[in-house]
Amino acid sequence: MGARAERKVTEELINAFKRVSGKENLLFTIADASLAAPDGTVREVVFPAVRGGEQTLRELVHEFKTKGPVYRRTVQTTLKASYTNHYRRGLIQLLEVLEFRSNNTAHQTVIDALTLVKRYAKAGNTTYYPLGETTPEHKGTLKDWADLVYRTDTRGRRRVARMVYEVATFQTLREQLRCKEIWVVGADRWRNPDEDLPTDFESRRVEHYRELRKPLDPTEFCDSLREEMEMTALCLRILQASLVMVNVLMLQDVLAEPEWAALLTPVHDLQVRPRARRSCGH
Repeated sequence: MGARAERKVTEELINAFKRVSGKENLLFTIADASLAAPDGTVREVVFPAVRGGEQTLRELVHEFKTKGPVYRRTVQTTLKASYTNHYRRGLIQLLEVLEFRSNNTAHQTVIDALTLVKRYAKAGNTTYYPLGETTPEHKGTLKDWADLVYRTDTRGRRRVARMVYEVATFQTLREQLRCKEIWVVGADRWRNPDEDLPTDFESRRVEHYRELRKPLDPTEFCDSLREEMEMTALCLRILQASLVMVNVLMLQDVLAEPEWAALLTPVHDLQVRPRARRSCGH
């Protein structure tokens, strides 16, 4: 459902969307032109200073609106509409036959939210949950969906939009099912993660750990993992520095060509010198 909503919104915006390049320099250019002629008008001072003029600025504003929170809000609204019109009946029926559980109390709020959704499944066109009803908060309702889930009614009261709350809850359920933070009773792939361990794991823990080539001592395991990582980080830094050095050497080789000496002017305050050869030890 989420992929379909994103694809639909993207297709609607793609023809109007045009990425504006060089945005980092636009602010400096506009500021420089404005300070040079503080009494001038926008059309006389700002527009001529920007390559493409007024049209470039319009495209920049459009890019922000379509790429930022407005785009996410449009995707969420489209997803909610698809859920309400097509998918809700099937998902509600699944709640009637599936039992969800979790081995971690931190994820109990999602299961409680599913119970709430099931209890109001046949509440008709009720927009908000009744005042005084407990609506469990979980990570799906506290992030990108928060502005749509929690609304203010005509009397200024904070209310929970029922359909949006259901969508956010089902999306969170999907994420937690995939990593087995929540599992389904009687399922195979989505079963209790404790059942993934061999039945004799506790009695043969030493043997199993030896086959996994892992230490029994958790401190030893964490220390070895930490050493392998922060090492990985050092190697990445060396690789990054090497790539930068290669780029510098390539640039020096290009600038050492005679034709570049005539193109570079004193304004750049740059002198082209032959690249100094250095030993690998340096």
